[in-house]
Amino acid sequence: MKKITYIILSLLFFVSYSYGQSEIEANHFSRNDLYGTARSISMGGAFGALGGDLTGVSINPAGIAVYRSSEVAGTLVFSNESFKSGNITNNTNKFNMDNLGFVGYFPTRNEAMPVINFGFSYNKVKSFERKIGAYGADRSTSLMDYMADISSRGSGVDPITLEFDDNDKDYDPFQSGSPWLSVLGFNSYLIDDNQDADGYYYTPLHNEKVDNTLNLTERGSINTYDFTVGTSISNILNIGATLSLADLYYNLNSQNSEDFMAGNSAGFDLRNSLTTEGNGVSVKLGLIYRPVNEFRVGVSYQSPTWYSITEVYSAEIEDNVTDYVTDANYKPSVTYSGNQRNDYNFKTPDKWTMSAAAVLVNSMILSLDYELMNYKNMKFSEPAGSNYPSNYFAPDNEYITSDFKLTSTVRAGLEYRFTPQFSGRLGYAWMQNPYDEDFKSKQGDAMVAVSTTSYRLEGDANYFTGGLGYRFNRNFYLDLALVFKTQEDDLYSYPNVFKDESRTELFIDAEPYKLTNKSFRGLLTLGYRF
Repeated sequence: MKKITYIILSLLFFVSYSYGQSEIEANHFSRNDLYGTARSISMGGAFGALGGDLTGVSINPAGIAVYRSSEVAGTLVFSNESFKSGNITNNTNKFNMDNLGFVGYFPTRNEAMPVINFGFSYNKVKSFERKIGAYGADRSTSLMDYMADISSRGSGVDPITLEFDDNDKDYDPFQSGSPWLSVLGFNSYLIDDNQDADGYYYTPLHNEKVDNTLNLTERGSINTYDFTVGTSISNILNIGATLSLADLYYNLNSQNSEDFMAGNSAGFDLRNSLTTEGNGVSVKLGLIYRPVNEFRVGVSYQSPTWYSITEVYSAEIEDNVTDYVTDANYKPSVTYSGNQRNDYNFKTPDKWTMSAAAVLVNSMILSLDYELMNYKNMKFSEPAGSNYPSNYFAPDNEYITSDFKLTSTVRAGLEYRFTPQFSGRLGYAWMQNPYDEDFKSKQGDAMVAVSTTSYRLEGDANYFTGGLGYRFNRNFYLDLALVFKTQEDDLYSYPNVFKDESRTELFIDAEPYKLTNKSFRGLLTLGYRF
């Protein structure tokens, strides 16, 4: 009965550290990559005002009204993703079909509204396929320091809620409302409980320097299925609308290892597994205005994607701290949480895209897209009919509002037609990182989920693109594209902790790794018009 009382009293304070969603997860599910057909990607993805291409339609639905024939097309992609930290480099290679679609052209024989076109397309908008590794020797702080800090916040976690009870086999400390890191660290002898007049506080097993090894393996993708309709008014103004369905699959397996100085195998491994699946829906609206044949401008709006998400997660610590523990009953062991499940809703930011394009002497195309997204508008919420406490996700949403910002994406492209059949293309895209400058530069105590303490703070992404296109005849065409991406990230084993709210003095310095992300993709699109 005493344990039940402590659980109820501690649940309200510690709930966000036990089962709260991560602001890092929110960014994972909101920030897309540069994907699409070979023609659009070779021009930096700048197709918002051009249309007549499946990717152009996915950016601006009004682009479907540009079609003057029906079309079916698909895109095959080879990708190589490289992450380097220090002397550790991990590469991931993969073949995929990232784009497949159909557009139906239906002339109306009406001068005021000459066409009504319909289309369907499948688009991969983000891939999570990557492996990341990092190693740091003689680090001055430890994950144990972060465990102790989490466990000491407020009046501290009562240690009675952290212990497995031999007399009560049904009691599970992972369900007590206490932070999972507290349960894992306490039962692995990595943190020690203490008590003073203010409550309980915890100290790490030792304050020696440690060697840290971090390994992350991610899998999955976000895919969209777009149903689009559009028409042209007097061949001057194109309008379109899209209903977009999304499916999300993300799997993370991480291992955060620390080796101690004493003993040949002294230390511990923290392993986390997370699988997230969800379905979402959004709408897109777009306009393309062509005052003269040589110039056109476009604007499109994409609503937030409203996701319904289920995640299954587990964690374990394998410890060997014999040389540091005086308890004669201690034996190296594994503390395991078992699988837990969580259901929630998530809303991505909405998106505005402004575009312009010029067609010069029927042989050159110049195009430019500018995109705005406010990542402060990401939001977690409780599913209808759930048993969550009131304002369960409020701490997570407050972190999002504080730590994210309004971001810009710029895409530019050039196409030159050497002959009626053969074209060359170049492009560039810049995607701004979504983090508030203070959060990015000083890196405060980020909200991390459950015991998955490791995360990346992504930098700005730069894409350099190019490609070729060839029309075999009036029906068949082939496009090729190459994409090179560079990005510099900060990789954390656990969050920094500051002594004051102004984030000027560190209490726990997580010493982030510098992570260089480079990727190469080759795309081939084959299309048939009829």
